[in-house]
Amino acid sequence: MGVHRQVARLALKLFDATAPVLGLPRSSRELLEFGALLHDIGHAIDHDRHNRHSYYLIKNAELFGFDTDEIEVIAQVARGHRKQAPKLDSPDLKPLSPAKRRVIRGLAAILRVADALDRSHFGVVKNIEVRYSPGRLIVGVDSKREKADLELWTCQRRTDLLSRLLDRQVILQRRSCLPLYLPPTATLVRPQPDVSLRPGPRPRPCSKRRIRIADD
Repeated sequence: MGVHRQVARLALKLFDATAPVLGLPRSSRELLEFGALLHDIGHAIDHDRHNRHSYYLIKNAELFGFDTDEIEVIAQVARGHRKQAPKLDSPDLKPLSPAKRRVIRGLAAILRVADALDRSHFGVVKNIEVRYSPGRLIVGVDSKREKADLELWTCQRRTDLLSRLLDRQVILQRRSCLPLYLPPTATLVRPQPDVSLRPGPRPRPCSKRRIRIADD
């Protein structure tokens, strides 16, 4: 489950940065989290079509606390995390309202990117920073000193749906040190240095960077 928590963590960071633009309600954040935690459960049945099996298992599981439509959203998001993403006119989505179909598309687009950023399942991506520039969504990827070539290569091929929904190009950038992501309304409070009789290590230069999320 640790692998899936990594995907869920990255997915929620992407959600917090893109939900306003995608028009996703705050209530769908929890549905994305559960979709991310359960998206690979279908591996227990088959590898090649595990996303479809994930849909079946989630759909028929007893997820207490969720109603029928919410379970359908979670299952569809898990199903759409690889290969063909769900389309608005898909027969599988026909019973749902247009609003819920758009939520599924948006959450699936986010999960596709988050899942790609953990392609090796080794948790090499430590943090991401999301910011906007004219016509672009820039995702800074921090893997510290670990190689993230496989994650970046895979992610570049999974950003198509998110790019279309945002109507802007999704750009990946390597970062050696990133601050924790904070939503635009949050306030960054720098911790005071510890008082010690012996001098400690000098802070890394990036620790003084200000967090700024630019919008068009």
